[in-house]
Amino acid sequence: MKAVIGKIEAVTRQPGFIYTFALILLRDLFFAPNEATEINWHDHLNFQELTFLAGLLVKNEISLSFPAEHESAQWFEEIYRLFDELHKKHHEHFTKEIEKRVKTGIRIEDQEGDYRRTFGSGEMMKEPIFYGGSGAYDFQYLEFATQKYAADKSWVRRHKGIDIAEMSLIARELKRLHEHKYNTHPRVARGEFSKLCTTALSIFCFEETELQQFGVETVSACLRAFSLIPGKVNLSLQLPGQFNQLQSNPIIQLPDRRYFLPIGFNLAEAIYECPFFWMNSDGAYTTEALLHRGQFAENITANLLRNVFGAHNVYTDVEIKKTKSQTITDIDVLAVVGNKAVIAQVKSKRLTEVAKLGNDTRLASDFTLAVQEAYDQALLCRRALLDRNSKLLAGGKEVHLNESIDDAYILCVTLDHYPAVMHQVDVYLKKQAADPFPVAISIFDLDMLAFYLADPFEFAYYLRQRTELGGYYKADTEMSLLGKHLKQKLFKNNEADLEIVDGSFAQLVDANFPVLRGSVPKTAAADKLHHQWKNADFQNLVDQAKSTNEPRFSDVVFFLYDLAGEGADGLIQALKMLKRKTTADHRSHDARMPFSDSPGGITIVSEPTSPAALREKLLGLSRLAKYKSKADVWLGLGCLATSDRLVDAMVFSKEPWKSDPILEGLSKNLRGKPMLPSGEKVGRNQPCPCGSEKKYKHCHGAS
Repeated sequence: MKAVIGKIEAVTRQPGFIYTFALILLRDLFFAPNEATEINWHDHLNFQELTFLAGLLVKNEISLSFPAEHESAQWFEEIYRLFDELHKKHHEHFTKEIEKRVKTGIRIEDQEGDYRRTFGSGEMMKEPIFYGGSGAYDFQYLEFATQKYAADKSWVRRHKGIDIAEMSLIARELKRLHEHKYNTHPRVARGEFSKLCTTALSIFCFEETELQQFGVETVSACLRAFSLIPGKVNLSLQLPGQFNQLQSNPIIQLPDRRYFLPIGFNLAEAIYECPFFWMNSDGAYTTEALLHRGQFAENITANLLRNVFGAHNVYTDVEIKKTKSQTITDIDVLAVVGNKAVIAQVKSKRLTEVAKLGNDTRLASDFTLAVQEAYDQALLCRRALLDRNSKLLAGGKEVHLNESIDDAYILCVTLDHYPAVMHQVDVYLKKQAADPFPVAISIFDLDMLAFYLADPFEFAYYLRQRTELGGYYKADTEMSLLGKHLKQKLFKNNEADLEIVDGSFAQLVDANFPVLRGSVPKTAAADKLHHQWKNADFQNLVDQAKSTNEPRFSDVVFFLYDLAGEGADGLIQALKMLKRKTTADHRSHDARMPFSDSPGGITIVSEPTSPAALREKLLGLSRLAKYKSKADVWLGLGCLATSDRLVDAMVFSKEPWKSDPILEGLSKNLRGKPMLPSGEKVGRNQPCPCGSEKKYKHCHGAS
């Protein structure tokens, strides 16, 4: 690997390579927004690779002499070839391990341990750490940076001569300048290679005078904080994962007094990350800086959850007490919707440089501090919430939660981007089989979840799916899973043991999120994220379940969310059909719809005019249908022919099925055939909807 990197560095030392680098940057960083979902990123260098390449470039002084066109073309091809070779070197260990296991085989009882040992090794973890996503958008870094250091504003101003808000404004202006220069650069004719070099480099360069609206002193302070002089830095940079000064000082001073900002994203990241390290080097201020860091981590998590659940349903610093004097543990942030709770434990631990280089011990210890400890604490909190034997105090006042809370989802939130955290949860997390999986994310991931899942029921439902399918789905980033959920929903394929979520789902979010947050103009690609299925009547039914204000109806909402597009359409068709029948003949009608892929179903009852008769029939028929179908979960929906509403009554049960001689006898008299989601009755020779794979006449149709 070092040999390959040595060859890359040798190319960067060539006089005039900076122009070739500018051409590489144009190819890999600039593309039309409508291409965001179609780009094959495997053919491009990612942020980490480009940053590493720039880091190698600044190890030596930069020459602005023009190379020959054929030399530049050769370097261009050589860089891509060498980085491809470097990626293969990272992948080599994985390939060898898989080949070894194919040859030797693995006993079933050893599979999990072997999986953890293999994929949890430092050699194996280096690849997802270096080649994973950037973890945040530049506008997220800039938005959060001002809040992150609000309590440190006076220190930053006193020591750096500029505040965070001004740094962020300058970063945004530099991005605008880059884009303007790219969109307005002069045409270059074939054969004008020196002009091509000049134009390409100029897109990424600026002079202090171009930022004069911010004032000379402010601009100078920003450049002092974030610029470097090539030839005097990164002397020990040899491997990906090592400290690269280009990440903390992403603006490069050129010999002609211009400034070169190759990767604008790095400036946004530096504005978010670096001030903490500046303050941490001030021994007199370290304690206060750490305090502010922890407070911000908790506050931003709480604020994002308040945007979803409402301020009155979010609590911070919740003490869980067994007795007045005995505190069991505490919850950083608690959010509640209906009978579901979200427990967020927040950590400000980062992945260290040693861990990024593949040190097994540090990878495990960093994970323990960033995720495992948060998870273990959240488990204690979850048990206390569900046991209801403890008191909860927030701000000295008791928190009275609804007694029907029956589930709590765990968020392990990190203040900074934690590379490859999903892979690390897979191999490092210690949990009992019966314990739920956590959702381990950064505040940037949480920001996106809160943006797209702004309804508390939708947010909690997503966490339920993530938790229940935590061992089923494999993905590189949370964004991939969010993209799949928004496009298709997260459902388990009963014919598969696990499912790998392709990165293309993250690209759907990538094309949509910056548009909706106002960072880039809208294109057709932005509309590819959400599925096109819509049913206004079904949405009204969901909204009606939400509006009942009964905590247990969260389960009804989740039940309805579980229905895929065709299932939801079939339910609405069946409701309307029965209501039409009752309107026509003034008689009561009912139907039952058992599910074929899960132990559940729906009963529908339509009644001419009487609400009391409707409730009585709905409750009785739903109970019998649930029993007859041997289902654990059942929803009953009732409608009145004279009502303007689609549904006038709901009943729901999720009690596990158990044998009952009385219900056994009564259910034999349950009339009618079950219906398919299409609204058609099940024929005697059709497969039974219960999923038994028997014909209906030999299964539930036999009684």
